[in-house]
Amino acid sequence: MKLHTTHYITLAIVVLLLLATTSGYAQGMGDIGFPDDVDDEPVAPINGLIALGLAVGGYLGIRKVKK
Repeated sequence: MKLHTTHYITLAIVVLLLLATTSGYAQGMGDIGFPDDVDDEPVAPINGLIALGLAVGGYLGIRKVKK
């Protein structure tokens, strides 16, 4: 498949939008947050079955795309 100029332009626009969004989140989120006197809850651990579910979902998705 030969890449045309429009493919390169589209790729450049997508990359620029992703970089602009990332830097926008990094700059704008500094002042937002909870006060220091809020009691934090302990972080819940990520269950090992999530990775298994992602693997099965990926397998099923790839199998469906190939049909």
